[in-house]
Amino acid sequence: MNRLPKLLLVLLVATTFASCRAKTENQAAGSGGYEFPIEAGKYRILGIRTDNTDHARAKQNAESAIANNPNLKAMVGLWAYNPPMILSAVEGAGKTGEIQVIGFDEDPVTLKGIEDGKVHGTVVQQPFVFGYKSVEFLSALARGQSLDIPESNLIFVPFKAINKDNVGEFQAELNRIKAGNGTPPPHNKPDYDTSKKVKIAFLTNTVDPFWNYAEEGVRVAEPVFNAECEVYHPPNGTQEEQKRFIERKIGDGCEGLAMSPSSPESQTGLINKAVEAFNGNVICHDSDAPNSKRMFYIGTHNYLAGREVGRLVKEAIPDGGDVMIFVGMMEQLNAQERSAGVIDELLGKPIPEEIAKYMPKEEAPKPQAPKEEAPKEEAPMEEKPEEEPAPEPMPMKEEASDESES
Repeated sequence: MNRLPKLLLVLLVATTFASCRAKTENQAAGSGGYEFPIEAGKYRILGIRTDNTDHARAKQNAESAIANNPNLKAMVGLWAYNPPMILSAVEGAGKTGEIQVIGFDEDPVTLKGIEDGKVHGTVVQQPFVFGYKSVEFLSALARGQSLDIPESNLIFVPFKAINKDNVGEFQAELNRIKAGNGTPPPHNKPDYDTSKKVKIAFLTNTVDPFWNYAEEGVRVAEPVFNAECEVYHPPNGTQEEQKRFIERKIGDGCEGLAMSPSSPESQTGLINKAVEAFNGNVICHDSDAPNSKRMFYIGTHNYLAGREVGRLVKEAIPDGGDVMIFVGMMEQLNAQERSAGVIDELLGKPIPEEIAKYMPKEEAPKPQAPKEEAPKEEAPMEEKPEEEPAPEPMPMKEEASDESES
């Protein structure tokens, strides 16, 4: 065999290996069913990298993305700890300003990065409200009181985009929450009977500053609704830790549970077991488990929040470029919805009508008027030969009358 065929064979094997490796990496990362890269006009979405809530691995993912993608222009972190890990990797590579960082949630490092001009922006939720409203709802349910819940069983809490213009104001709001002075949201009912003390639980999916704000909401709500609420943050963010906590609460007189399931599909049986044990008083927050028997969900509309992140990406790199997405676990519904929102925004897809109805009226896309049908062109009429005019009728002769004129 001469040298040229050998060289071609080596190149073919190397290309095939690289392609298989990239595909394997995307599958291992939990790519949400997408085939990457995705060409989205002037944007190219390289993939989704997951870390199973391991912060060290999250940073390694970011470092690897920078090293392997020289044309990378934007890095998007969809869980609270992702943006700080991305920022650390970008700074370590000496690419601050060259690679734009777009985040989710309000980690202190992310907010400081926005202040310093190292992070373009982030989309924040209201975890304080998650905690407060969970205590309100579970306390009422435990006492057998009715609530006004939408037929969809979805209660969405508004989100907000934070950039350099409003980060100072937002930071002041967080400081009030940390000082125990968070502003309680409006109540679902004005006249709860809180005479009977209730015992409930609030379960998060990991340890993170985000969840500290949720716990502050719980603490503010406890005396208002005469509730005792145990808050648990799984140290390693595992399903097993959540399972052990729920099983312990089933046996200690707990009357209701609010949880953020780490893997909704594989935890359906566990959630349904809790529903049975707590007389139906189980709700989801932050991440939903819609196929379980949970009563309802309270939290962010994660798809729409993902669309907002996508808008920040377009703001940060208006001329387009390569984009990489990072998140903890794609098994979690909020990760799936947020990443789908980012991708659809960059693809320029319209927001589906069934989702747009949850948007504020001033932001919702206006319904398009039905297209008017173009008037149909009438077929030209065949020209008929001109008819000859009919002959005029002959004048009738007057007949003589039998009677003579008098």
